[in-house]
Amino acid sequence: MNETKYIVPVVAMNERPETYEYMFELPGVAKGEVALHVENRTLDLKTAANYQAPAGFKQVVAEFDRVNYATRVDLPETADPETVAAKLENGVLRVTVQKRPETQARTIAIA
Repeated sequence: MNETKYIVPVVAMNERPETYEYMFELPGVAKGEVALHVENRTLDLKTAANYQAPAGFKQVVAEFDRVNYATRVDLPETADPETVAAKLENGVLRVTVQKRPETQARTIAIA
């Protein structure tokens, strides 16, 4: 039986006053190969690396193997799961999540 194997991608998380940003390293992965789901406060990432030789070419030798990535990230309680947005560029998937408005810092005017 050929079982699919997954590797956990490298991830970095940054916090800004209004947002959280997660950056996942996914080298060689195309947009159509990424499945990103959010349920409650869990972000679920999975890829399916599908390599096809370019038209007119036959692969003879490959010194690298395409890999599948998978991971789950629990979003902070202050994050708003309804605002998840993602962009894949140059092998880095950037996922941005807004903080819930009531949890964001604000300046109070003094009367």
